Amino acid sequence: MKEIIIKNSNSEILIDDNLSYYLFPYFFVPLLENKDIINENLFLNNKDKIKDLYDDLEKYLKKILIEWYQEPSEKELQKYSTRYERIKFDNKIYKINYRMFEIGRLVYLIYCILQILDNSYTKGESINIRIIHKG
Repeated sequence: MKEIIIKNSNSEILIDDNLSYYLFPYFFVPLLENKDIINENLFLNNKDKIKDLYDDLEKYLKKILIEWYQEPSEKELQKYSTRYERIKFDNKIYKINYRMFEIGRLVYLIYCILQILDNSYTKGESINIRIIHKG
């Protein structure tokens, strides 16, 4: 399996090998075709490529939310409030159980990656993506 590290000047996200399994085919394989890769490090400094990656992940997140999202009950939110993270996506607030539900962890992870991509795109910064092979 692989761990993936995504970072810009302000943030860093470590994607563990379980969740990288879900993300790798969606947006890392096309990036691996990029000629800018040096020793499994990819530097995205082209705003169009960052935007394309953002768009691909945004479509993936929409698809996941349409297929899997269920609004938690108020009782569930009150009893287990620390399990949930509120995210605003596509003009809607979602309450994501990112601690006990693997799809919730994936949704929250994609949301955080989208934030880094948007921040880098807006500021004109590059993104570093590093893929680490694990035994």
